[in-house]
Amino acid sequence: MEDLSGKQLGIYRIVAPLGEGGMAAVYKAYQPGMDRYVALKILPRHFASDPQFVARFKQEAQVLAKLQHPHILPVFDFGEAEGYTYIVMPFIESGTLIDLLKGQPLPLQKIRRIVSQLGDALDYAHSRGLVHRDVKPSNVLLDERGNCLLTDFGLAKIVEGSMNLTTSGAVLGTPAYMSPEQGLGQTPDGRSDIYSLGVILYEMATGRAPFKAETPMAVVIKHIHDPLPMPSTINPKLPDSIERVILKAMSKESADRYATAVEMVKAIQAAIPEGMEEATLSGDAVTAVAASTQTTASPSRSMRSILWRSSLGWSIAIVIGLIFAGANQVLGGIVLGALGGVTVGMVWRWIDPTLSRKRRFLLIGFWALAGLITSAGGWGILIGPGVGGFLTSQLLCRAERAMTRWQMLWITLGWVLSWFVTALLIAGGVAAGQFVGGVMVLCALPLGGGLGSWIMFHQYFSARVIKEKA
Repeated sequence: MEDLSGKQLGIYRIVAPLGEGGMAAVYKAYQPGMDRYVALKILPRHFASDPQFVARFKQEAQVLAKLQHPHILPVFDFGEAEGYTYIVMPFIESGTLIDLLKGQPLPLQKIRRIVSQLGDALDYAHSRGLVHRDVKPSNVLLDERGNCLLTDFGLAKIVEGSMNLTTSGAVLGTPAYMSPEQGLGQTPDGRSDIYSLGVILYEMATGRAPFKAETPMAVVIKHIHDPLPMPSTINPKLPDSIERVILKAMSKESADRYATAVEMVKAIQAAIPEGMEEATLSGDAVTAVAASTQTTASPSRSMRSILWRSSLGWSIAIVIGLIFAGANQVLGGIVLGALGGVTVGMVWRWIDPTLSRKRRFLLIGFWALAGLITSAGGWGILIGPGVGGFLTSQLLCRAERAMTRWQMLWITLGWVLSWFVTALLIAGGVAAGQFVGGVMVLCALPLGGGLGSWIMFHQYFSARVIKEKA
């Protein structure tokens, strides 16, 4: 867009440019009638030649002008002049949230304040049917007292109708903060804004954005497909309570996120209580801070924990499956497998809370198929777990692309081995005396699923470690 400094738009005298984004340019302007400076957001000239855009612009601008919230930058005026459409807002000199994000985690209380203010602003707008669609640090202004003012509300919606996104292949929004559904071209809702707020929280808590790539589209693809890098691996001092808020807000599936922005605000306020000792997340004081929250840290994601969780879940699955098998052997095998798939999904989600609901349902289906094969008896007892392990390894590979074919093979063989040992123990238990046989069968119940899961997630962890070192 050409430099409009010195020109007159309606009653506003343009003084100097303040910045330019993908959808509009912002200028400092003077309003003589009120003797004040204002910010003029001016849209590209070609939009004003579209009668449909002008009608939509006026309609949306009227809606935006009615937003009255302490943390939403108000709209003073809007209009059309000299072939340009523009929106008039207060002139804020203090800067934006970008000025605070300098590659280091922010203090806890500052994080609490920013997320609380932005979340409350989003909840207010969402309750009135408005979705921001482009929540990012440059759209968060900071006044002289450090309070947040969310700007550009609805601008993406105003512009998108006049941009041929389908034919150009463009995606409206900012890739680094864009939700997966926006990247896929789906209609965003309030949970899309919650995802973007989660990205901002991630950056404030770790000092860096979650995904980086050589091109904007590659970043979008990472948001859609790649597992979220655990915040605690970037900032080991990060309390578990804050990490859980990030993971839930940034779930790939919108249904797995906070249902409303106010829920996210309550979660971050519980994770960082008011009055907590001021500290940066990278400082040594975090240990004391985490203790002061009186929240129990999540268990260490150790292989020992995976083993006992898996063993318990599979033991329950086997017992229930045997009960159903008393009426119908095939039904019993399917129930056993499906419940085993539930167990695998629960353990995986415990390791990675961003695991999508779709993948959890796929696991249930994979292991129900494995149970069906196992119910045939004979070699099916080994083939079934092998099939389940192979299909699960494919899913793990999609989630963790650093996993190699050898690791996938080990996962498949691990499940075959675990159920082979289980079958031997059960056969030995049947042949042995009542007491010894009972002990052997009791050992066999948790061993099949527990050992298979242990081998599988050990390979999964190994792939993640290799990727992080690289």
